[in-house]
Amino acid sequence: MLAHWLIDVDDFASPDSLSLFQKELPLEWIQQALDDTNKASLRRRKLPAELVVWLVVGIGLYRDRPITDVLDKLDLKLSNSLGESIAPSAIPQARKRLTAKPLEALFSLTAQHWTQTEDSDDTWFGLRLFSVDGTQFRTHDTPALAEHFQYVKHGKTRHTEYPVVRLCALCSLRSRLIHNVAFGPSYNGEESYAKQLISSATANSLTIFDRCYLGAELMINWQNQH
Repeated sequence: MLAHWLIDVDDFASPDSLSLFQKELPLEWIQQALDDTNKASLRRRKLPAELVVWLVVGIGLYRDRPITDVLDKLDLKLSNSLGESIAPSAIPQARKRLTAKPLEALFSLTAQHWTQTEDSDDTWFGLRLFSVDGTQFRTHDTPALAEHFQYVKHGKTRHTEYPVVRLCALCSLRSRLIHNVAFGPSYNGEESYAKQLISSATANSLTIFDRCYLGAELMINWQNQH
């Protein structure tokens, strides 16, 4: 089910204009995520950190477009204060310098705001409603990714064509907004990633699982937490 929801997001998350999305993701949130992870630009770079964050978000939404098209969608220009052009080849270095931490912080910040806005009144007998589900993603078939995420084996000599990331998400039951995710190598099962989400569901809540999560340790610990 989660995989189908994510496909729906992919189908509808590439509008002709990102102006509406930009209104829902204020620059103040990006700056807060950078400050919280000590990644704010201390000196004026050709590609400041806040611009790199927007680029990464845009690249995620328009994965099938070249970076120049993404820049047009975001109404951004690769030029410095003097009007000098910046080569697109500078972007990979800027992304590496940024690291994943600000994006993780921004995800948590947006999840907190959006779920509170959309789901605060979505209750059942006073209980907030959640669901837990998982899915898998293919990665590029590189030695580093294969070593970290590994393949899903179908026998002693057969496995998936690409390395696989296993992901588990805690979602609002009705709106399907994601509160938190846990992911990692494919050799760990979904239940192991669900355990990492125990503290993310609020008190006085009801969480729906499918049968693949039916394990005494997970169920008891989840109930004790909430």
